[in-house]
Parts: sequence; structure tokens; C-alpha cells
Amino acid sequence: MTPMIIYYLKLCLLIATTDVICSDVSTYIPKVAASIQGNVTLSTFVLEQPQCIFTDQYPTEDVWLVVALNSVEPLLTDKDLSTPVSYSSFPTNKFYHTLNVHGFDYPCFNSSVNTLALLQVGSEVNCSNSFCNGPLTSPGPYRVRFVVLNNGVIVAKSNRSDLITLPQAKNASMIDPWPTSRSGGMIVITVILSILLAILLSCLIFALCFGSKNICWHAGLRSGTVLETGTAGSYKSTVAYEAHTNWNNSIQEKNRRHIFSHEQKGSKKSAEAGSYDYVI
Repeated sequence: MTPMIIYYLKLCLLIATTDVICSDVSTYIPKVAASIQGNVTLSTFVLEQPQCIFTDQYPTEDVWLVVALNSVEPLLTDKDLSTPVSYSSFPTNKFYHTLNVHGFDYPCFNSSVNTLALLQVGSEVNCSNSFCNGPLTSPGPYRVRFVVLNNGVIVAKSNRSDLITLPQAKNASMIDPWPTSRSGGMIVITVILSILLAILLSCLIFALCFGSKNICWHAGLRSGTVLETGTAGSYKSTVAYEAHTNWNNSIQEKNRRHIFSHEQKGSKKSAEAGSYDYVI
């Protein structure tokens, strides 16, 4: 094999390798991490960290993440992407540069180890520099892409991401505290159940009061402590009561006469015994 053929083979291999490496950056699409909970919040979203994309070819170049609203992202030119835009200018420009690192800061991770390589966009509540990773102030939708800069010149850029839309909080003034949105049937059922519950509670209270009164009354009868009181008034005796009273009176009178008769006989005997003794 001649040296010329060997040279052309090496050149073709170098071109093919360079093309593959460059295509890795240009075809890379940033993605939201779908394997975790809370990957999209009111002011943040989480991306999968690029792996084996910038490490070999751009280890010392600056790698930026460009965050832009979908309305302006298709209009951004290489000149716009090559000039870093601060986070504070987002309300005006609708895009900004953040997460400035070098290419070797995105290494290759061992896929056999359960390691999550993630990038949370909007995680810095208090920004300390112009290109901070501040919270997102709009629900979007957003698109993001990575750009590689070398001395202010764009060297490579990734593809743009899919649409990323943040959930939007509902205004507190729009929340109706009164359940007007409920159906009429539900309101009627609620009213009927409330009335039945009130009736049930009333019956329960009445049963408790009446039952406790009867329990106290029976307990008093068993213990003999119940006293019946009443106002004094005239009393009229019945025929049976009068007959019973007369019978008692007659018995008592006979007993008195019998006792008196015995007393007289005893006195008489005593008198006779005394006179006899006197005659002797």
C-alpha cells in the first residue's frame, strides 16, 4: 500500500470521526427528566444532564444553556446565541443565557450505576450574578438549547428542546368559597340529610332525658326513699273505714270492762280476807 493511499485513508477517517463528533452536539435534544417527581413546577423544570457530548471535543470551551420563550426561539440567530444575555433582561428579550460551565463539566456517567445527572433550571431564588439560574417568571412555553462558545464565537449548538410548559397557579380572587358550582340535586340532598340528622339528634336527646327519669324513679322505689308529698286537705272517711273503726272501739271497750271486772273481784277478796283475820 503506497504512502499516498495511507494518507487519504487517514484523512477520510479523520473527517468521518469529526463529522460523527460534531453531529453528536448538533443532533442532541435537551429533554425534561421524566424519571423523577416534580420535574416541572411553577418556576422550575429539570433537564437530563448531557453525557459524552462536550467532554471530548470541547473540554475547555464555554458551554451555555439558552432559555427562551417559544415565541422568540425560532427567531434567534447565531449572533444572538453567541452573545450572552443576562437573566435580568428576560422580561425584555424573552431569552437569556445561564449555567455557564466548561465542556469537561459534563462527563460521561456509568450507566450501570443508579446515578441521576440532572440540571434544574430556575433553582436560584437569590441571584448573585448577571447570568444566574433564577426562577422562571412565566409559565411559558419554553424551549432550551446548549451552545458552545470560544472567545465570543459560536462553535457548536445543540438542537432545541420540545415545548416545556409550567403549571400556572390560580388567582386566589378567582376562587369562589361558596359552593355555587355544585348541582341543585346535591344541594337538595345535603339539606335533607341535615334535617334528618337534626331530627335524629333531637330524638336521641329526648330518649336520654326520658330514660334517665324512669331509671331514677325505679331506683327510688327499690331503695324506699321515694316520698309522696301533697298539700293537706279535708279527709272524708268511707263506710268501710267507719265500720272498721267502730269494731275496734267495741273491742277496746270490752277489754276495759273485763279488766275493770277483774280489778273489782280482786278488791272484794282482799276485803274478805282482812275481815276474817280480824274476827279471829
